[in-house]
Parts: sequence; structure tokens; C-alpha cells
Amino acid sequence: MPGEEDYEGLEERIEAIEELLSRVLERLERIEEMLRAAGGEEALIAARLALAFSMPALNAIEAARRIVAATRGSRLDPISRSIVEALAECRPMSISEITRRVKALRGSASRTTVRSRIRRLVEEGVVVRVDEGRRPLYTLSTCRERGGP
Repeated sequence: MPGEEDYEGLEERIEAIEELLSRVLERLERIEEMLRAAGGEEALIAARLALAFSMPALNAIEAARRIVAATRGSRLDPISRSIVEALAECRPMSISEITRRVKALRGSASRTTVRSRIRRLVEEGVVVRVDEGRRPLYTLSTCRERGGP
């Protein structure tokens, strides 16, 4: 049975991990601020995608470029922007799949809200509907232009 010494050692290790994590988060925030100041929008988007979707860095950078190209000249609200980010892999997705990915990015998302924003993005030409089977699927228009699905 573990003794009091074991618990003290465990507490010390947990405190050390918490301190290390705190320092890493502070450094990450400083890096984000520097990128933002340098106009590194693509790098910020790539970092966000890589973290949210466990995406390899190279894929995240390519996806970030597609997002910037798709949204150039558009003023998107945060939910619409998250939808574009969710679709950046150029894989056709259903409303439900998009909603799950938006939740991963934002922490919350309503299927109804996502559906209404997708309709608006389709009207603006940012997103296209891809009919495959019974369910409507959607992807970025820039994905279709480059020969994607």
C-alpha cells in the first residue's frame, strides 16, 4: 500500500508538470502575438488547425492557405470562419460532420446555426454543395477549383 512519501513525491511531480505546462502556454501566447504582429495569418490558422484536428503541420499549412484564399475579400463572422476552417481539408462533409468540427474549434456549435451559415457561404460562393448520395455534402469552392472532390 502506498505510503505518505509516495503521495508527496507524486504531488511534487504534478506541480512540476503544471509549472512546465504554464511556461509552455505562456511561450505559445508570445509566439502567437509575434505572428499576429508580423501578419502571419496563415501560420496562426495552421497552428489552430493542427491543434484542433491533430493535423500534420504540412497539411495544416496547406489548409491555412486554402482558408486565406477562400475568405479573401469576405468579412466572415466567427462561426462562418470556423466552418471554413472545418472544410479546409477539402473533404466533402455533411452538416453533422461540419458541426462536430466547429465544436472542436470553438467549444460549442448548433447544427441549426451551422446549417444557416453554410447556406449563406454557398450564396457567397465560399462553399459549394457536392451531391453524393442522399445527404448533401459541402466543401470549399477553392477545393473544387484545384481539382478536389
